[in-house]
Amino acid sequence: MEKAGKRSIRVWTEVDLDEVKKHLLLIEDLYGSCGNCKQLGLNYLKDKSCPACKNEFRYIATRLKTPGDIAKILARIHAESLKLTLIDRDDYDKATAKDVLGGLFSKDPGK
Repeated sequence: MEKAGKRSIRVWTEVDLDEVKKHLLLIEDLYGSCGNCKQLGLNYLKDKSCPACKNEFRYIATRLKTPGDIAKILARIHAESLKLTLIDRDDYDKATAKDVLGGLFSKDPGK
């Protein structure tokens, strides 16, 4: 009996957003930025950590939407044996926006 091949699927799990942000590389077309300190010009294939804040990258997120583009990123992560988890950028943006908005409407001004 043959084993099923490995595939990538979207999985939802609770995460510590501060921890994700601290170790996140936001990638655009060619280069990206550090989610922690906003350092620009980073490359997920070459930069294992941020040269400015020294945080190790464990997560990447992109605004690319097409399954083909996402598959290319995942294939490169696999081919290069990178220790990165690709997260959905829209999910990340929505989750962080809720934190910001939640603080704006808090009854306790100290929160």
